Amino acid sequence: MTEALKSANGAAAPAANEGASASQRIALVDRKRHAGKRVRPITDWAFARDANAVPLTGVEFGEAAREMPIGFVYVGKDANDKPKLVPMALMGLREKDNLLVSADGRWDARFVPATLRRYPFAYVRTQGGEKLTLVIDEAYGGLNDSKGELLIAADGEPTEYLQNIMRFLDRYELEQQRTEVFCARLVELELLRGAEIKGDMPDGDKVNATGFFMVDEDKLGKLPDAEVLALHRTGMMALIHTHLVSMGQVQALAQRLEARKPAKTAAA
Repeated sequence: MTEALKSANGAAAPAANEGASASQRIALVDRKRHAGKRVRPITDWAFARDANAVPLTGVEFGEAAREMPIGFVYVGKDANDKPKLVPMALMGLREKDNLLVSADGRWDARFVPATLRRYPFAYVRTQGGEKLTLVIDEAYGGLNDSKGELLIAADGEPTEYLQNIMRFLDRYELEQQRTEVFCARLVELELLRGAEIKGDMPDGDKVNATGFFMVDEDKLGKLPDAEVLALHRTGMMALIHTHLVSMGQVQALAQRLEARKPAKTAAA
């Protein structure tokens, strides 16, 4: 474990609500249990209002970096007992405050992380982690008997809609695995350092987001040429630079936070 990871290991990570409803009812998608059930598309993003950060895959970095900072959060040890980190799209500067969800539940940004777009579906690992199984959050308000996309066809097989969902989750799983390799390489090269976002708002309120990591540009600049070339050839260097550029979006989040305050004062 690097010294940077040791020093910030105990810090509180940003909340990582993975697109779940306030009161989850997770169930395996079943041809009998969900026969006749339909799913309406998400129009109300209130379920993500408390998610100030969500996991991100490397393939999403380019789109995410245009609107939100990308940091790395320590989530434990991997199978080799090394620190495991996950990239996170930061969507708020305070716990349980997603600045990209408006007061009326609209998603107020161009990009939506796949972690949220997949909702109310997800894969869970069963049989000791060997098998991926499709689940749905039955607490999702768009799950109903009359409107939206049918889940199970009359013959008991998944509809084209549900098959597309599974294809999306298959791609998501693959990108997660690729992202894990990228993060493991950052740890191996000891390129990460503890980071924090601190500042004062115009009205005197303070912002203090801690518990995440970012690439140390000084360490990056001191890498041997062979390592730099390897990072370029694998596409990892592009991800690193995108992550570093994304940190410029902190100011955009601060502006969103400040813009909300008059509305909150008026509502009070």
